[in-house]
Amino acid sequence: MTKNRFLLAATLTLFTVSASAEVVEAIVARVGDRIITRTQYSDRMRAAYIEIDRASATPDEAAARKKRTYDGLLDEMVEELVIKDRADRLNITISEPELKEAVNRLKAQYGISSDDAFEASLKEAGLTKTQMEARLRETLLTNKVFGRELRSRAELTDKELKARYEREKEQYRLPERAEIREIVVTIPEGATGLVAVEKQGMADELGKQARAGSDFAKLASQFSDAATKADGGLLGEVKKGELIAELDKAIFTANTGDVVGPITTQFGYHILKIEKRMDAELPGFEAVKEQLRKDASEETFQRDYKAYVENLRKEAYIVTFPENIPTLNASN
Repeated sequence: MTKNRFLLAATLTLFTVSASAEVVEAIVARVGDRIITRTQYSDRMRAAYIEIDRASATPDEAAARKKRTYDGLLDEMVEELVIKDRADRLNITISEPELKEAVNRLKAQYGISSDDAFEASLKEAGLTKTQMEARLRETLLTNKVFGRELRSRAELTDKELKARYEREKEQYRLPERAEIREIVVTIPEGATGLVAVEKQGMADELGKQARAGSDFAKLASQFSDAATKADGGLLGEVKKGELIAELDKAIFTANTGDVVGPITTQFGYHILKIEKRMDAELPGFEAVKEQLRKDASEETFQRDYKAYVENLRKEAYIVTFPENIPTLNASN
């Protein structure tokens, strides 16, 4: 699902109705004692189409996305209802304070500072506050169910992570790196030739002083034009290939402790001190375990989520009525 400024507009207007309620229109699906009506389905599809039109670069792209959405919408809406049924069985609910807190988080996330601006955003998305809160409540409920019943990434075992490490460890290989300090002498735009010569002379002199043993950090703090001067010229760790070619070559053909430059680039004259050189290496499992956990979490969640929902669907009473699904073409 697409998340956007209009507060999940692509997944709006899902409302559930008790089987005992008076049904005055066609039913698209029944999940337990809840139904999806033709109007609910149509409203949901139109909201998704509005979002797709806003987000798509070309008409062909919009048409393709609309077809994918149309093809998958019934399954998506049924899935939401089986999760809601599961929430009922687990006695999971969303309190008014929880809903209010979630609304405030949304406002903060999208830089909305007032109720009036919030109402305007909802109106632009074709929503009422009641509709938005209903959809947000559904999202919070789903998250609570998943939090209760699906493993979090913190629960991945070391055995699982080690197996992933053995399969994918090359992608964690660290390239050659260097920790460096810099002094940059820039030439003001529009400067005369004489100024340029003076700047080059200044850079040459700073390079000589640095190589003669002067405190590089102090020289950088006094004379560098780069923002790093506040930190004594400390640029930090850079990887081979990360900087422009002239600087990269100078750094990775030097040794720890060397001062190189001045090196002329489009930005000016650079004097660099190689504080430390580090060879390419493959870090051990413990060094990358938490990164492995982070990288694996989304993949693991998607796998577990799919299996979880499939089990819920098998256990649920689900009847669909495809003949009652409205036809909405890509121009709607």
